[in-house]
Amino acid sequence: MRFERSDLIGGACAALALGLIAWLSLDSWAITRCEEILSAAPAGEAGQVSPERERCLKRQNQRPVTEN
Repeated sequence: MRFERSDLIGGACAALALGLIAWLSLDSWAITRCEEILSAAPAGEAGQVSPERERCLKRQNQRPVTEN
């Protein structure tokens, strides 16, 4: 069996596509997890903020606000 240049290019493109899909899935999973964390806690709660909730608040504030 001989591998040609087009086979290597195809394999590299497939690997990049799988990597991109995995990265987007993890990012989407993190967004969903943050939405669950933020909705579970009562709004306006004073006092200690967990590190996980603080990371989610920072992540949420970085996203641009869009109009529907």
